[in-house]
Amino acid sequence: MQNKMIWIGAIAALTLAIGAFLFLRAPSVVVVKPERGLAIEAVYATGTVEPHIYAETGSKISGRVIELKVREGDHVAAGDILAVIDLGEDAANVDQLQAKLRLAEADAVRARKLRRSGNVSVAALDQAESVFGAADAELKSAKARLEDHYIRAPIAGVLLRSEQQLKIGDMVQPQQTLFIVGDPSALQIDAEVDEEDITKVKPGQEALIRADAFNGQVLNGSVADITPYGDPVARTYRVHIALPSDTPLLSGMTTEINIVVRKQENALLVPVSALSGGTVWTIVDGRAVQQKVELGAVAKDKAEIKSGLSDEATVILNPSSTLKPGARLRVGSS
Repeated sequence: MQNKMIWIGAIAALTLAIGAFLFLRAPSVVVVKPERGLAIEAVYATGTVEPHIYAETGSKISGRVIELKVREGDHVAAGDILAVIDLGEDAANVDQLQAKLRLAEADAVRARKLRRSGNVSVAALDQAESVFGAADAELKSAKARLEDHYIRAPIAGVLLRSEQQLKIGDMVQPQQTLFIVGDPSALQIDAEVDEEDITKVKPGQEALIRADAFNGQVLNGSVADITPYGDPVARTYRVHIALPSDTPLLSGMTTEINIVVRKQENALLVPVSALSGGTVWTIVDGRAVQQKVELGAVAKDKAEIKSGLSDEATVILNPSSTLKPGARLRVGSS
């Protein structure tokens, strides 16, 4: 009887020893419990701060700048002269044609009087009127050419930028943007959104904005409107982000934007490091279980689980790529 008890004790001890050996040989994993919190799904975009109202202008002709009337930051009215291009012979030509017109007008007036008294023929009057009309048209054409030498403000506002940093003596060409005039107090962001995400974006959605000039700060805006036609080459759509009147952003700043397309209170969250594709690994009774889950919003450190996981699950962080379902595991820390 005593020998039997000894054998039973030895077997039990051996079983415990084997169990302890197997447990200690099992890989150690770090685990966490899911938590509840706010999940935010956002669409990423980049954009540039622009005045809500602005216009670009340049020269219609080639020539050398002989005068600059304003500086960046100056207020201008619509039609104000910003710069003058070398007038060349066009100014003298206008003077000559004005004198020619005055002479032709005098001849036409005299011919009308003589016609009323019967001292000239109808043909002579018609000739005088024709010369007067031609001189008038020639002068208007010359004035139009002369006007091309003046670069004027297309709208009222502030001279925001001299694009070419013009100096007196610089040469300009047609089709160049030389000046930008606008209202610096009313700003928006012209953002580009990937075509894959554009269907999620709607006017009125909140926009969270970051700019290098305000490191660490998140600034606010909202979606104002979306252009109806995208860029087929870049595969993006332009989205205008409205900014509050007190925004610290300035025209020309580059920004990164997260457009909030969905918010979910009390969402089930796990660390991003727990994700393995569309699955999460958990421990049940000391063994690995791979659970397929439906993902929601995914941020830098947290991911929303819409379904497939319970609040009580024990979730494995950084699961090994060699982990197999049913593998024995031990919890190292949490």
